[in-house]
Amino acid sequence: MNTANNGSPKPPVDRTDETALPQRRLPWGYLIFGMLGVALAIYVLTQVLGVLYGIVFPPMPPLPDVDLIELRHESDVYGVDEWLYGTQADACRVLRYYQSQGATCTYNQDVCDQIDASPEVAGQNVGRCVGEVEFSIFAMRWEANIAGGYVQDSPTQFSLKREVFWTGSIPPELNLQSP
Repeated sequence: MNTANNGSPKPPVDRTDETALPQRRLPWGYLIFGMLGVALAIYVLTQVLGVLYGIVFPPMPPLPDVDLIELRHESDVYGVDEWLYGTQADACRVLRYYQSQGATCTYNQDVCDQIDASPEVAGQNVGRCVGEVEFSIFAMRWEANIAGGYVQDSPTQFSLKREVFWTGSIPPELNLQSP
């Protein structure tokens, strides 16, 4: 005697029939909690990426849009650099560029009329400009010292210094000039 029933009163369940399986639903609370978690993770990631980008690629001080020749670059510590640039542009034009970038400049207003290419006035100081920039959670101070009257291929030369403050606050500038 062969029975297909095996003694069970219920017929076998066909597993290909989806209606026979119990339906499980994800509660709305889990779904909302998951979406909030993803949004929080994205927000934190964007904040961390900005900080990491600022550490790896600190911004350069502004450079005038003229033909520049980098004559020297020194870096004692990461984020503390000094460049020396030369250009054919007028020293007063370079000074005005840094003023347009929001820098605080000290200069003699008559000096632009007195610059001469003769060796006696080579290296005549035109002015000094200082600017500050905040980026990410950090800050930077830069300084440009502009001189003119050189007889080389670059009659105007300027040193450009930057210091990145990794704490985010810019300390007061030290005035090391003698009284």
